Amino acid sequence: MAGPGRPGVILTTYNFLELTRRCLSSFKRATATPYLLVVVDANSRDGTPEYLELQGVPVIRNSEEVSLSTALNQGMRFLLSFPGVSHIGWIHNDMLFFRGWLEALLGVLDSHPEVGKLAPYNLTGDPGQYTDESVAAFTAAHAGRLHGGNGCPWIMPRHVVEEVGFFDEGYLRCGGYEDWDYNNRVLDRGYQVAITWASAVWHQGMGTRRHVDQRGADRHNAAYYERKWGRGPRV
Repeated sequence: MAGPGRPGVILTTYNFLELTRRCLSSFKRATATPYLLVVVDANSRDGTPEYLELQGVPVIRNSEEVSLSTALNQGMRFLLSFPGVSHIGWIHNDMLFFRGWLEALLGVLDSHPEVGKLAPYNLTGDPGQYTDESVAAFTAAHAGRLHGGNGCPWIMPRHVVEEVGFFDEGYLRCGGYEDWDYNNRVLDRGYQVAITWASAVWHQGMGTRRHVDQRGADRHNAAYYERKWGRGPRV
């Protein structure tokens, strides 16, 4: 159950069990604050949902591949059903985490109520070059850096999610433009969409998308976004 002030975290999966194993192990090791984790699986066929259920993680299973927007909405609805969930965030299985990453994000949101959607700095390159200590030194040196920008993973206060609502499910497949769309709606509510250097995670990037042919979905999403907003990203 989700206790008072407990953040809720969505992990979306679509095959790539080994990535998910590594991500989940890293997440559990590095996250000290109590949390509620839910996995939304888009009909993986490699044993991913079965493995997660054996780990005691709540899994929302889909009987067919669903879009990222749909998966995020399923996770958000699940987490919002717990009154004690104070924040809602999203992680992807091509990420690795370092001690204090989530606590730092929550701290920035507490001290910057004008921020409605917040992401950490993304480390790249060989993940073996990073340790808890080296990342802690990096974030301490740059803790004051906070700027507008779109990033992943992200976290939002519950009340902002309730104001803005859910992702637009008119966007197809593994994502693309649905984040810009949502960011615009956060901005239109008077909040900032930002990246903080007080927290950092390692992010491979495109861990699922680069294995999926979604050229048709990309074209659809671009046209859908342009019809709706008529301009490019605002952050």
